[in-house]
Amino acid sequence: MGIRGRNLKRICQRYGDKLRYATLYDSSRRIALYSAYSFKKSDGQRRMDTPWMYEPQLVTADENGNMRVLPSSGETDPLIEESQALLADYIDAVQYERGQLNPDQHQADNQDKASTYTLTNVVPLITDLLEGPWSAYTDMLRRRLNNFCHGVAYVVTGVTVSGLTIQREREDRIAVPKHLWSAYCCPRFDNNSPYDVRYMFPTYAAYAFNAIGYSVTEVPLKTLEAFLKNQTDVDKTLLTCLILKSQAAVVEDFNHVDRCKDFLYMGTPPRAYLSSSVKKICQQYMDKPRFISFYDPQKHIPIYSAYTFEKSDGDKRGDVPWMFEPQLATEKSSSNMEPFPQSSLMHKNFEDTQAVLDDYADVIQYERGQLNPDEHQADPMDKAATYTLTNVIPLIREFSFGPWSTQVELIRKRLNNYCHGKAYVITGVTTSGNMIRRDNLDRVAIPEYIWTAYCCTDFDHNAPYSERYKLPVFGAYGLNDRVNNHIVEVPIKNLEKFLKGKMDVDKSFQIFYNDCVPDT
Repeated sequence: MGIRGRNLKRICQRYGDKLRYATLYDSSRRIALYSAYSFKKSDGQRRMDTPWMYEPQLVTADENGNMRVLPSSGETDPLIEESQALLADYIDAVQYERGQLNPDQHQADNQDKASTYTLTNVVPLITDLLEGPWSAYTDMLRRRLNNFCHGVAYVVTGVTVSGLTIQREREDRIAVPKHLWSAYCCPRFDNNSPYDVRYMFPTYAAYAFNAIGYSVTEVPLKTLEAFLKNQTDVDKTLLTCLILKSQAAVVEDFNHVDRCKDFLYMGTPPRAYLSSSVKKICQQYMDKPRFISFYDPQKHIPIYSAYTFEKSDGDKRGDVPWMFEPQLATEKSSSNMEPFPQSSLMHKNFEDTQAVLDDYADVIQYERGQLNPDEHQADPMDKAATYTLTNVIPLIREFSFGPWSTQVELIRKRLNNYCHGKAYVITGVTTSGNMIRRDNLDRVAIPEYIWTAYCCTDFDHNAPYSERYKLPVFGAYGLNDRVNNHIVEVPIKNLEKFLKGKMDVDKSFQIFYNDCVPDT
């Protein structure tokens, strides 16, 4: 985690012969610096019948196993008193309460709840903070994770210290926290939750000043990390080993992300693109990769999308909101595509890196054309995933509803009927410099041509010749215009030759590995 200190002890908190959570404990200050736990959906009720416990592992290196109930007054082993806080330390500190870093209310199992009642999970908090703002935040977070986190939620709650201490018999006993902070990570969350909740997923954080009259401030994780670096004795690796982050959807190499390469024939993307500004997006929806896109964040359009065709009836989903790619805006964001916020003011947070709905609002001559079309998918989730603007380019209405729509349907029927195995499809564009403008700024590049190619090595050799010669691989392209916009179907080599004269690629440009000829 990057927290420095010679007296820090890592405690695997064990109760009832089972590991419950983890704590980083400062044995010289006698407080927990943080506790890390997995949240359990609960009703928020507390256990009131559990005696306070201590950690035997802090007493001697020979000790191990379960936390134990603190001895009754007057029987405390001096070694326990030296290594950790006792109940006696809190007796006269009337302005403080014992605040649990892993709170009872965030656990559901009775044994998990009981394990939170160890003084190695406790810090002294101002009563007004603990019973007011922090208690409200703890319950609000419980309800948020209960309602909108669909998988495991990891929570880390910790403190910064100020130099103040609780004294007993004129000796410094327990450090008093200056700040209390918390952060959570839930990679699998409800993408359809209200935006005022959804933007706080998959990870968000909060902190509060341990004093009277202060509230809890919720902030992005990076903001919390920056704040804590100025408040605690940490190095630059703060939290990066502790807060689990979602796998980034914007990647360096499609081969390095689980299942992304499955959308490419032989796991190989089109080669010889020369632009260095494009982003490789593993398009993920509901925590599952769906297809890939090669995206230009300067032109605000995909250069191509690559997907596996699914035999379908050609129907479109009409109930899916348009989405954007959070990973293009900031690396900390969710790897899942997310619906656009209802407020267009929020779009300014990411419009520098991608197109937004306002870019298409006043350009009635264009339609949002999907490179991976809804009609080429069968699974409702795969169909929904095509409704991201990082899969969309502006097509002239007459071309989109005419020749291009006809071509999409023709390919669907051809692959439905004559492809017996997996079909890989790549659809892309060329550009000529024309742009959609908004507020006197160039916003979205307008394609000159749109092209597509498919590869199906397991096909029906008894298909009619008019179809059979277009298998296993064939291509097509069309001019994005009102007139002269007919689709030209061509062999893959002809398509590649045509595109070399229209795109920033070198002479080795190839759409499919070995032009979709299986290795022998």
